Amino acid sequence: MSPIISKCHQISTTTIAFLSLILLSLSGFLKADLQPGFYMQSCPMAEFIVKDEVRQAFFSDRGYAAGLVRLHFHDCFVRGCDASVLLDSTPGNAAEKDAEANNPSLRGFDVIDNAKARLENLCPGTVSCADILAYAARDSVEMTGGFGYDVPGGRRDGRVSSSSEATRNLPPPFADVDLLTKIFGSKGLTQEEMVILSGAHTIGRSHCTSFSKRLYSFSTTAAQDPSINSAYAAQLQRQCPAGNAGANIVVPMDPISPTISDTAYYRNILNNRGLFTSDQALLSDSTTASLVTLYARNPGLWGRKFATAMGSMGQIGVLTGDEGEIRSNCRLEAQLRVGFYCNSCPLAERIVREEVMKGFMNDKGIAPGLVRMHFHDCFVRGCDGSVLIDSTSSNTAEKDSPANSPSLRGFEVIDNAKTRLESQCKGVVSCADILAFAARDSVAITRGQSYNVPSGRRDGRVSSESEVLQNLPGFSFNVDQLTQNFANKNLTQEEMVTLSGAHTLGRSHCTSVGSRLYNFNGTNGPDSTLESKYAGQLQQQCPEGSTDSSLVVSMDPQTPFVTDVNYYQDLLANRGLFTSDQTLLSNSNTANEVNQNARNQFLWMRKFAAAMVKMGQIEVLTGNAGEIRANFLTQNQLLLQANSHGNV
Repeated sequence: MSPIISKCHQISTTTIAFLSLILLSLSGFLKADLQPGFYMQSCPMAEFIVKDEVRQAFFSDRGYAAGLVRLHFHDCFVRGCDASVLLDSTPGNAAEKDAEANNPSLRGFDVIDNAKARLENLCPGTVSCADILAYAARDSVEMTGGFGYDVPGGRRDGRVSSSSEATRNLPPPFADVDLLTKIFGSKGLTQEEMVILSGAHTIGRSHCTSFSKRLYSFSTTAAQDPSINSAYAAQLQRQCPAGNAGANIVVPMDPISPTISDTAYYRNILNNRGLFTSDQALLSDSTTASLVTLYARNPGLWGRKFATAMGSMGQIGVLTGDEGEIRSNCRLEAQLRVGFYCNSCPLAERIVREEVMKGFMNDKGIAPGLVRMHFHDCFVRGCDGSVLIDSTSSNTAEKDSPANSPSLRGFEVIDNAKTRLESQCKGVVSCADILAFAARDSVAITRGQSYNVPSGRRDGRVSSESEVLQNLPGFSFNVDQLTQNFANKNLTQEEMVTLSGAHTLGRSHCTSVGSRLYNFNGTNGPDSTLESKYAGQLQQQCPEGSTDSSLVVSMDPQTPFVTDVNYYQDLLANRGLFTSDQTLLSNSNTANEVNQNARNQFLWMRKFAAAMVKMGQIEVLTGNAGEIRANFLTQNQLLLQANSHGNV
């Protein structure tokens, strides 16, 4: 089968012309590639599911609505509407959600998580966290009595979240009109839209710490802000005692109707009852003051304009098309995705495929070697390319473990691909991804089913021989040991049986099978589970006592360079090469899997492709973890290089 290569920009000229006409007609209404009904075909229930989660949360606690509107606003003002506000902090990075302006005031994360979990179950990898948040904000406005509005979808999720950027971009509660106008202007919003969107303060609560200075230490000449209504100030002081404005004390931002989207906010400002300095400041400018008066008197006008302004705000700095990613978990950054290099190095997967093809045409054993190398990489420290690192005088690397040397091969294919990629896209494509692509291409070249490879892995810096034998399954393992070994890598027993089918390809050194052929368990003969004719054939190829590392035998004698189910048929005929192969018949569950796979090649191929994808995501390094190696340096060189950049 032909390898699957991510299609980045393949589109006909006719389609381009047609899309151009559409984009021209919509350019006055939509930004980038956002469009109403974006998920109508790919996930028709998307907006309904989000609304259902918002509704459930709202009925349990009406404060969720205000929280979700604020969450969307705080997301869009920092790096655009890319759901970066949802990302969790890591040991090396404080995320937006943990900035002082967001923590502990933001809420509603659990609503987004619940909606995302349902959508991933129904339409995996389809609906972005950024769109979920935009829909949830719209639904919250509507549930609190505001106007509903269409939300164009198609946003993609960002990969960067920094608390310092939240502080620099969000309007503070003490801002004056000029600063508010400047901040909103920097996001492409007008002064009028600033006044309109400020009306969101008609719902929700605020922590006392956000405005206590207005009550007790306003300036050197006045302890209390003179612009605040005295009766309202006294009320707030009772709720927020001096010196006790703790993080858990909250007050409604609109004391009259705190869970209803209405214009009481503007009427409060006209009565000098704006909670924040930034609220009351709207009366200090004639233009903004006239807007406050207008909306206080005309709730319907404000409701319609607020819906329109929310639509405009929801398109700030959006990522679309091939930008960003679709997170499977809204809290986790930098996940693997198909087509990761579409923009940064469009020919990456093709170059790797070409090098694999060259290697295979020169030596068919390269294909099984690359599949095995990927497996051996992923089972030790995760799929981080550490199996490629060279040993030094002070460190024996993974590749020189007895489990890997001399059996692993294909390093030159990875080297050649890396050299070409560094020439074309310097410092972009990781060694770990090259190895994952090469394994996929090797399966396809040997007539197996190809598959998409989610990428974005980064390279590890540590490689130790001692970790190899601790993590790789031994060729003498029984079923229980194999099951536990794979479970340690979050792979099921069925996936263990499925991936064992990779032994349909390639060869093994006699040293790995000699113990089954001679004096097995002190019996002075071969393993009794080994078919006698096959045992005799192996004894001819692997003389007793031989330590010649050049002696090899095919793991599948019939079709050693074809990805098929002969491996399972061999097991049923007691012709499994390793103990760890034949043992699959000793357990009723795994024996059933062997029988099923032996009879249904297409079923096994599909399962094998899926299992390879899952295996390729074991403990991957992403985002800022690890690095992109320029070549396959030694561990010492990598650590020295990292120290010089302060990365260790």
